[in-house]
Amino acid sequence: MPNNYLKSILIMGIIALTSCQINKSSSSESIHQDTATKILYNNLKKLVNDGKILFGQANATTITYLGGINHNDLSRSDCKDITGSHPAFIESDFMWYEQDSAFQTKDILAMKQAYERGAVLAYCWHLRGPDSQSFYARDKETNKFTADSLLVKNILSNSNRNENPALNWLLTRLDSMVIPVFNQLSFPLIFRPFHEMNGDWFWWGRDNCTPDEYIRLFRLTIDYLREKSIRNMLVAWAPDKTADFRYYPGDAYTDILGLDIYEPGIMPYSSHELMIENITKMVNYADKNGKVVAITETGLRKDDNGNFRYPDIHPDFWTNYVLKPILSTKETRRIAWIMSWYGADWRGDQSTEAYTPYLGMKRPNADKAIEDFKAFYQHPATLFNDSIPNMYHE
Repeated sequence: MPNNYLKSILIMGIIALTSCQINKSSSSESIHQDTATKILYNNLKKLVNDGKILFGQANATTITYLGGINHNDLSRSDCKDITGSHPAFIESDFMWYEQDSAFQTKDILAMKQAYERGAVLAYCWHLRGPDSQSFYARDKETNKFTADSLLVKNILSNSNRNENPALNWLLTRLDSMVIPVFNQLSFPLIFRPFHEMNGDWFWWGRDNCTPDEYIRLFRLTIDYLREKSIRNMLVAWAPDKTADFRYYPGDAYTDILGLDIYEPGIMPYSSHELMIENITKMVNYADKNGKVVAITETGLRKDDNGNFRYPDIHPDFWTNYVLKPILSTKETRRIAWIMSWYGADWRGDQSTEAYTPYLGMKRPNADKAIEDFKAFYQHPATLFNDSIPNMYHE
């Protein structure tokens, strides 16, 4: 057997052993996080052990129902108008920054103010493809796959960005958007990329890539951010409704296991039984592997005929359909936060969904929804910004 071949076998063995050691280290105590971010992570785990759950809302102070993205009073939020407190957890979306630089300036200021208040902060990314300019897998008018249906496969086709336009596009978006924002803010942030991958609606979803391809895309993205010295980052992985571990990127790439669950207890696809079953799966895995679980999106949307379910039919959504099942078992109550999506009056006629009540709500049962949300706020298990412990100190 040639000596060069033996040397290659030996080198490959050393690389594999080193890789295993790195992955093991990353999954237990991440070498990719600065001290402040590790402290936040430990405090999220402590929160879970104490039986407390943060309430969160996307873009809480920069998007309100009546004000939309033109809401400019950062001291106000729909949540605070009703309860007297902002949410304890706020997630923004890089999508808004790509579309509107003025909104980016406002929202970054809002994130800084929220951090000063002690809130836990995060970003997701509805990343629009370069050819379709959409994050959806299919065209809404024709239902045909968009021009970016092969985007995941193209990104993975060649690891040299100089030779691969699709890969260069993704890395350039990270260079120009994610990395500058993480560096500018500098405090600990949670990043939730490529969510709801087991659904069929995003270009990174199940119709456009295999579980293996999705995992490679996810790892490629996180590896690149780490190579660029982003250390103030916790990574959240969030499938839709089910704990679909076929798409799990691995312990070395994931800190938070999330579930996006809409219409819990109301529609068969997210019945309370299924909700409890899948949260339990995630919690059991998280407890064994040092992770944290969260409800990364929830809300009650209109039905297929455009009728409002909230607050018209289910004004008790937050207490009876969200909180009650979560507190029903010792496993499901071990989640760190619940986040409502934002609602906004995009058409100016209050015809779009609101996921939480707001001042000036004129729907049937609006008063009952307000009282229910106040009861949710007052429950001893929930934490809002005015009751959150110090998450950034040991």
